[in-house]
Amino acid sequence: MILNNWYVAGEAASFAGTGPFGVKMLGADLVLFRDSAGELRCLSDVCCHRGAALAVGKVKGDCVACPYHGWEFNAEGVCTKIPALGADAKIPKRARVDAYPVREKFGWTWVFLGDDMSQAPPFPGEDVYPEYDDPDTWRIIRTSFEIPVNWERTEENSIDGAHPSFVHKAFGSRRDPTVNIVPVVTDEWSASTTRKRTPPDRADKTGAMKEITSDNRGMNVATTKFFVCGIMNRTDIKRADGVHQVQLATRTPIDEYNTRVFIMQARNYLKEPEHDAERMAGIMQAREEDVGIVKTVRPHLAPRRASHDLLTEADQLETAFRRKMRELTAKGLRIDSDTVERESKRQVFVIPSPTRGADPKNWVHKPVPRLAQDSEAAEPLAPEAAE
Repeated sequence: MILNNWYVAGEAASFAGTGPFGVKMLGADLVLFRDSAGELRCLSDVCCHRGAALAVGKVKGDCVACPYHGWEFNAEGVCTKIPALGADAKIPKRARVDAYPVREKFGWTWVFLGDDMSQAPPFPGEDVYPEYDDPDTWRIIRTSFEIPVNWERTEENSIDGAHPSFVHKAFGSRRDPTVNIVPVVTDEWSASTTRKRTPPDRADKTGAMKEITSDNRGMNVATTKFFVCGIMNRTDIKRADGVHQVQLATRTPIDEYNTRVFIMQARNYLKEPEHDAERMAGIMQAREEDVGIVKTVRPHLAPRRASHDLLTEADQLETAFRRKMRELTAKGLRIDSDTVERESKRQVFVIPSPTRGADPKNWVHKPVPRLAQDSEAAEPLAPEAAE
């Protein structure tokens, strides 16, 4: 799991009211609440006093109050009140918890998790998903769900151009599973491919989609792009007959073994609301097909050594994704989840915040340990995976 990145905590609509709201990301418990001005705030959920969960406390003005002893923490995570010590008590500097920046985009609530915002990828702009602001052209449906698979494994599956022919009945071509080898367009924080693909047989379509699909409709053009920010990907599929669909998905690691997925799907066809249920059923079918196969993958976590599995030229985008994750690991941004799992029975590990980064002393809870660059992270990718 990678620090100094933006992640989706949930649908913005799910944080209506003052809260508090508990959410788990990167293996850590967090609490969100709204202050007196209605601004959404995010703190580490574990009280620095005796470890109670702030998410089961109460919001009082600009603070969230611990349910155990009433300690109140403001938007910066600073304790402003310790009732047992009285109104005039001097509050220790260590009476604070980590606080994380919060933003809203595309109807999702994003939280920055890390201690150095200068290392963060760019926050998504309108150009990432312009369809969101064009309701005249696009009909958008959205959903979210949790899946019992590792975040890297499910992201690699999502950007994999070869698996649809074997995993997805509705949109994978069994007649021609060949993956065209094309240039990979990369920058510091993303990578994409654009390929022509043989469309699936009309017989594999159902319902209204089958009615608007012809037997001889030409090649599809599919552009797939992943972004480090939010572990996000965009899939843009254009049919030769003008049918066009664009999906944006983000993946938030709950922990190393569970992932929360957020999806928006825009379409320029069958835009009447009565077709939403059929399109949503398609998303859910694809989820079940993907999860069904990814759950069988071993090891459950992505290997750190390139030699532990065999990538080929057909794995172009997955190779680019692994390369980027290895670069971030080499920079010390990957959480050492093995150490966290081993040692967290008797101590609390938290996601370090920008405040901690600027002022690292006088904190009660330890920041999560990080993997240092080692021989595994430094090992070059296999030649057969070269782009």
